[in-house]
Amino acid sequence: MDDFSLFSDWKLCSSCGLPPSDHGDTNKSEQNTKLLSCSRCHSAAYPNVRCQRAHWNSGHKHQCKKLQNAIKPLLELMKWHHRCNEGMEDSEYTSWITTDMIGDFLIDKNRALWQRGVEEWDNTQYSSAMDMFQRYLSPYQNAWYTFPNKRPFFVQQLSDTDKNRFCESALRLAKRLLFCAYCELDGDQIDSARQRLAQSLSLLITIQSLPACPKREVKTNMDDAWMELTLSMEEIPSDRVIARHVAKMAINTKSSNWVQILEEYKSLTKYNSHDWHDVGSGQRGSGHDDHRVVIGRSWTEYVLFGTGAFSESDNDAPVTKQLIRKYVPDAISLARMGGGEVIFSRLAGGTHIQAHCGPTNIRWTAHLGLVVPGSTKDCRIRVAEEWHSWEAGRLLLFDDSYEHEVVNNTNEERVVLLMRLWHPQIDSSTRNEVLMGALSMKEESVNKRYYPPK
Repeated sequence: MDDFSLFSDWKLCSSCGLPPSDHGDTNKSEQNTKLLSCSRCHSAAYPNVRCQRAHWNSGHKHQCKKLQNAIKPLLELMKWHHRCNEGMEDSEYTSWITTDMIGDFLIDKNRALWQRGVEEWDNTQYSSAMDMFQRYLSPYQNAWYTFPNKRPFFVQQLSDTDKNRFCESALRLAKRLLFCAYCELDGDQIDSARQRLAQSLSLLITIQSLPACPKREVKTNMDDAWMELTLSMEEIPSDRVIARHVAKMAINTKSSNWVQILEEYKSLTKYNSHDWHDVGSGQRGSGHDDHRVVIGRSWTEYVLFGTGAFSESDNDAPVTKQLIRKYVPDAISLARMGGGEVIFSRLAGGTHIQAHCGPTNIRWTAHLGLVVPGSTKDCRIRVAEEWHSWEAGRLLLFDDSYEHEVVNNTNEERVVLLMRLWHPQIDSSTRNEVLMGALSMKEESVNKRYYPPK
């Protein structure tokens, strides 16, 4: 699932318009290097209590109520997302369509009511049509309100056939909610429209990583829903600040490729556990001595491309492999030429990879964070003299020919998708020659170490 949170990177005080560093007259006990948001509307920020009180008394107490109403659909969306994550295991996706509704939902029991509304619409009887549309959506509106107090329904509990039907039903309902939101926005029913947009988005987010999901259609409707929600805020001056929150959520949703990669990693740990190996165990063409630098519990890997790969087909991780082919083809070419592998790398909690250097600087290493412990101080990597930490869904790029080490002093595992990339200063026309030279030097070094001179 995507990481849903409100915008919080405020730079200027909402009361005086100054950054935190310019509040030099503030008591040190009150001063913050980061602005803190209003707990009610989440859309005003201050470095200290004095500025907050001044802003409240100068008019924010009236504006705050309006902002609370405007941000309500986003808070409901966050509540749904949080409720999902509470019961999330592996690839289970939680729906706010309650268990007692799922049967009627899958067969679209009240579709005749919606179709009558469509007929009225086609006959330009718009008021009558909207009445039927709203009656059709009423049970779902009630389910949205009561969902937080009911037991979550996991889509994964359905059979494969019903999962496909769920996907179709969820997309159909999401499109109907989006259409009604369009109509209500045109009729200045802003609050109702925003809520329908939030409901539509939650359904699209639920199904976007399911195998049966028509990804292009889901993406198009999701983009439209986010855009309408943003515009509904920006077109009302008093609500314009809320658009920042919408934009942050939308960006996180659109960066969902890594979530699909994460789900495939989880599947491989569950169903292909015998194909995971300790790093340095000799199942791939490089890194035979890597086990020497491991202290603690374990450092394991699953090879996707390169020597030691479980399969050249896409049967094990189809989405991950297709994404790498599309966006990082150089990583595959380098792996197939013997310059490194593309792997899932898993570092158990309580493990230290001691300082070491990669064999060559013809490549860079990229880590896509998938599972990252909460403590960045206790799980991090040092490259040369600088320490860095991972973030889920973000890339960490470095030159592993510099001395580097990794520590994971937490009780949680750290998982990354590791890729080797050609050094950007190596021209594509000379790559083969440069790589052959590097491999030859490596072989010579190995021979010196393990074979006595004659």
